Parts: sequence; structure tokens; C-alpha cells
Amino acid sequence: MTNQTPNFYALLIGINFYFPHRLPEGNYYKNLRGCVQDINHVETYLKDTFNLTPDQIIKLTATASDNPNQPQEPPELLPTYENIVAKFKELTAKAQPQDRVYIHYSGHGGRAKTIFESLKGSMGLDEALVPCDIGQPNSRYLRDLEFAKLLEEMVAKELVVTLVLDSCHSGGATREMSGDDQIRGEGFIDMTLRPTDSLVAPLQELAQNWQSSTENSRNITVVNGLLPEPKGYTLIAACRDQEFAYEKVFEGTERNGALTYYLLKALREYGTEIPVNNLYARISNLVHNDFKQQTPMLIGETNRSFLGGQSVSFTPGASLLRSVPVTRTTRTVPVMKVDITKNRVQLQMGEANGLKKGAEFNIFPFGTRNFEDSEQRIATVKVVEVGASDCWAEVTQLFGFRTINHKLAEGMIEIGSPAVYLSPGLKQIRKVRVILPDPLPQISGVKVEMLPDILKAKKEQVEGHRWIEFCSEAEKDENVDYFVSLNSEGEYWILDANKEPVKNLLFPIKVDEAEATDRLINRLIHVARYETILELDNDDPFAATLNSKLKVELGNSEKREFIPFNPGNNVPIVAEKEKFFVQIHNQSNRTLNISALLLDTDLSIVKFYPEHITSEPLDPGQSKGTSIKLELPENCQEGVYIIKVFATMDATNFQLLELPALDQSRKGFGNQEPQNALEQLLAAVVDENNPQRKVTVVTDASEGWTTEKVEVVVKKM
Repeated sequence: MTNQTPNFYALLIGINFYFPHRLPEGNYYKNLRGCVQDINHVETYLKDTFNLTPDQIIKLTATASDNPNQPQEPPELLPTYENIVAKFKELTAKAQPQDRVYIHYSGHGGRAKTIFESLKGSMGLDEALVPCDIGQPNSRYLRDLEFAKLLEEMVAKELVVTLVLDSCHSGGATREMSGDDQIRGEGFIDMTLRPTDSLVAPLQELAQNWQSSTENSRNITVVNGLLPEPKGYTLIAACRDQEFAYEKVFEGTERNGALTYYLLKALREYGTEIPVNNLYARISNLVHNDFKQQTPMLIGETNRSFLGGQSVSFTPGASLLRSVPVTRTTRTVPVMKVDITKNRVQLQMGEANGLKKGAEFNIFPFGTRNFEDSEQRIATVKVVEVGASDCWAEVTQLFGFRTINHKLAEGMIEIGSPAVYLSPGLKQIRKVRVILPDPLPQISGVKVEMLPDILKAKKEQVEGHRWIEFCSEAEKDENVDYFVSLNSEGEYWILDANKEPVKNLLFPIKVDEAEATDRLINRLIHVARYETILELDNDDPFAATLNSKLKVELGNSEKREFIPFNPGNNVPIVAEKEKFFVQIHNQSNRTLNISALLLDTDLSIVKFYPEHITSEPLDPGQSKGTSIKLELPENCQEGVYIIKVFATMDATNFQLLELPALDQSRKGFGNQEPQNALEQLLAAVVDENNPQRKVTVVTDASEGWTTEKVEVVVKKM
């Protein structure tokens, strides 16, 4: 047992018992059977781990008793609206700056007619946590604006807050029993007229806090619509907006919430100082494997350890809803499933990320932070089946195990273990040809006339590269994607297939400057990757499920109404730093997960929507919008920006497609970065003995994803 932790406080709320009631529409919140058990187990874990004293844990529970009209607990310990608000404020007052605060809620979530009509309109709805006495006519929900304010007060006091919500809300879907499993939510909207005052703060103050919280996040809410994008705290929620939070019997006869069960199981195995991204990668896949309609979310402050304030450095990987930790130049994805019988693992990366069959990964033990140590590798796997946002990969080699057939055994690879991306299986090659002017320019210190012979001599030495390949003399110009040339000033130029300068390469490279060939190779690879992502599409004519079901528009907002810019598909023109809106429409009959990339004039690519989370669910027939302002690069008077929106059946992390600006260091470039000499100009190309003569830059189509793009011209006015 550890020493007492004086700077740690917990607020634990669990509701099994809801007072008998019928709302005016005949609806009611059913009793649950695993929420109080969740809270009791969390309390035990915190006491055992941190040696907390009774005054460090605040607990509100409602437990069913032999009397169907009364819970076991006395009124002062019940999770009523009044008690929940009071305990939040008590904890905030008691804790001091930098103290750690853990909040765990297990119970129903719901929706009700808004009491904030000035903010949401007369037909608006409030998302809420449901107190145990909600059936009483004067009882109140803990509404979204109130909950956000309570958390904001904690953050403002510089408390280190971790929040777990093991609940779902109505979300417009019918919540029903599924076999022996139970769902924490109901399928109705409570239109009961309830008190409109708040014990948290005056309504105007609540509205102002909400507007301030969402001002820079485009009014997007996450966590079942309950909270704005978290700022200053870490939050793990049981499920996404239109999903279910399940409870069931996991061990013995006691019911538990799936999120709480797997969370405590992982914490007992790996401790509280586990990086929150690692913890999430494990529990999210365990929960999702158990319940297909439940995908936990990790959002907010994710660059620290769970239940602690220790910062941890991460770079984006590719998990369902949040990245896992990687080193600066390493891309990883978590293991979703392990199939010992077929000697393979399922990884959270698929076609929508540009993955191909044949791609290889090294798998490391769960919790690995340093991927430079090859001695820690468990296995190398090769992708054999690719889905929209996941894949199956067979084991090709095992490390550190006494085996001659490289067959998996029980316990070798754990759920959530990081798989490090090695190389793509299918090269997406762009053909390059060097064309020198006639007559050759005279450049002091450079034997320009020798360049063709140097390139020819180097061809036999080059090895395969997944982005560019220099053409043989026999290949025709119509098969060439890029031409490299010299101008009369002794500068390298990269030309497109029409022999026109590639746009936005604003600063030429002089042949005689230091590291000129390195910069040229770097630019060719960068442009190839940029255009591969730009052209990424699902053009399979048989993939009719989502084709043409995603619509993207640009426009302005007038009186909260979206006004399109681009009638007739004209490319709109906006002033630099002028705010405009991107409106995304789901015209399919399925809930889609939306992510949007901005392809900048500086040849960078950034996922700008949604922030903090991997993707945003969008219901059938619905639309969502985000505002954006664009700034031109230095010395650029006009530029074309491209907004590329992806929609997938499953949540997919598109941060793997991000690129920095031209000439900046790229993630994942690693050991394939070219050297400094001209003779190494071709050091990263395909083997000439087996050239890729047919260039394909489109991933294999499937019915699991689609994409659309729009352009906008930005000018300095």
C-alpha cells in the first residue's frame, strides 16, 4: 500500500435506483443494476492504491432495496440534483491548485427540453446526467451548461481533473435490453416543464461560459453532446454519440459497466502512471470487441498519465478515437484482436488511411515508449486483408520466443499493443525524368554536362522507394509525372506532366547551393505524397453505399443560417483571414464519421476538423458546420486551398495523412531520408529490374468510406 496521497480527491456517483415515476408522455428511467457496483469497485481501488482517507472521497449512490419505493441510502447520500451540485462545489472548494481530482459517473444520461432558450432556441434540447429522483415534478437534470460550468470552475482553480462517464444518453435511438446485457440510457426526450433556475450559477453566466467554451471550437460538442470540447481536463466516455453504454455480468453474478470493468482491470495490471493514450488503446478495443455498438472516447488533455498530471510526449498514431504514444518519427496503431488459430492480428488501420496489402508492422509489448530498441520487438506482421479502417496481418516472424514456425501462442500479444508501421506493401510511385536544357547553362563549380551520365550510372544502384522513381530512357514522356530541369540561372525546377512548374514551389533551388540534391529529393517526395493524398478516392462503381452520399459546401453564415458560396460549383474567392464556413451534409441512411483535411498552399496537410477527437459522428440526413480562416504563406499574394472531407462507417484517424509545409521535416521519413550528394538523387526509387509502369494512386475501393473535396481561392485584398 502506498503512503497517503494528500493531494488526491474523488467524487464518485452511481445510480442503480430511480424513484418510481411516469413522465407525462408515459416514459420513465428504468433501474440499472451495475452502476453502484462500479462505484464501489472504483472506491476500493482508489483506497487501496492511494490510501485515501474518508474525507478525500465523496460518494453519492442510489441502491435498490427490498422496498421498491425507497433506496438503501439516506437522503443526504443520494445522487439528487441538489446533492450532486453541492458535492461538486464542496470538492472544488476543498482541493487546492495542482491537486488531482477524479470524477466517475455511472448511471443514465438523458435529454430534456432546454431551459436555455436564448442560446438554443425554443425547440432546443439540453443533454444531461439523470439524478435518481428525476421522476419528481420539481426535480432537475444536471444539464450540459451546468456540468460544463462545474468542470470549468475546477480547471480555473488549476486542479488536475480526470473524468470518466460510464453512461449514454437518449441520442434519438431506442435503448433496449440485449440478451443479458443492459444499456444505460433511454430513447426519449423529456418535455416535462421543470424549474428553470440553477444551483450552479445564474443562467446568463452559464450561457456566457458555454459560449466562451465553444467560441473557438465552432460550437461542436462531444461526449454525447453533453460537454464542449474539453479544455484543461482528461475525459474518458463510455461511447460515442449514437452508441450504447452497456453493463453485464463479467465475473460471477455481479453486473458492471463495460467501461468501468475494463478500466479497473487495466489499471490493476499496469498502474496509475500509465500514459492515458496507452490505457485508452487497450480498454477501447477490449470494450469494442465485447460490444460492437460501444466505442469509448478519449478527449481533452491526453498528453499526461492517467490519474496524474505528469506530461507525456506523443505524436499522432491511428486508433479508433485517439492516437497512441509514439516517438517523433514512428507511426503506430494498436492491436484490436489476436487470432491465434490463424496466426494473425487485427490492427486499427485500413484503406481510408491509404493502407495496402503487404504492408508490414513490428509489434511491441503493451506500454512500450521507446521503439528504437529492436530487442523489445515481439513480432513482425504482414497485412493480408484490408478493411475501411482496420486490417488483418499475419505473423511472419517472432522475436525472443523459442519457436521455429513463428506461430502465435496465448499471451504473446496483448490487446492494445503498439504496432509500428514499417513500409507500405504497394508502392504508389510517381515517375520522374531529368531534362536538361540545350545548350547547358554554365554554372561555376558545377560540371552540368556530367549530370546525365551521373544519373545513368546511378540507376543500377538505386533501391525501391514508395513515392518516386526515375524513368528509364525507353519510357515515354506521357508516362512521366514530374520533370526535373535547370533554368538559365542554374536553378532546379520541378515541372508537372505538362512541363509546367508545380504550383506553390515559390523558392527555387540553386544547383550549387549546399545540400541542393537533398532538398530536390525531399521536394519530389513531398509533392508526390501531397498529390497522392489529394487524389485519394473511392471510385469503385460497385461501392454504391456511400458514393455521392457526402456533400461539402463553402459559404457564409447569416442569422445562423448557412448561405452557400459556390452556386454552380464555381470556385469561391475569399480574402485572407476572412472567416467562412464549411458545411458537411450526410445524405446517406447511415451514421457516418467525419474528418476533414486542409491541403494548404504551402503543400502542408492538416486535419482541422474535428479538433481533439479523431472524427465526429454525423447522423443520416443531418449537417454539421465549422468555421475557418486561411492565411497565405509569406510573399504569396494568392493561393488555392483544398478542403478534403472523409466519411467512414467506422471512426478512423486521418492524422496519418498529415504533412508539414514544404521543406520541413516529415514524420515517418526516418531512415529513408536521402543523403547530401547529387549521386544519391535516385537513392529512394523502385528497382529498375521490376519497374512499376502503371502508377496507381487510388486505394482499393470498399463500401466503408468515401471522400469529397472543395477548393477555395484566397487573395490578399
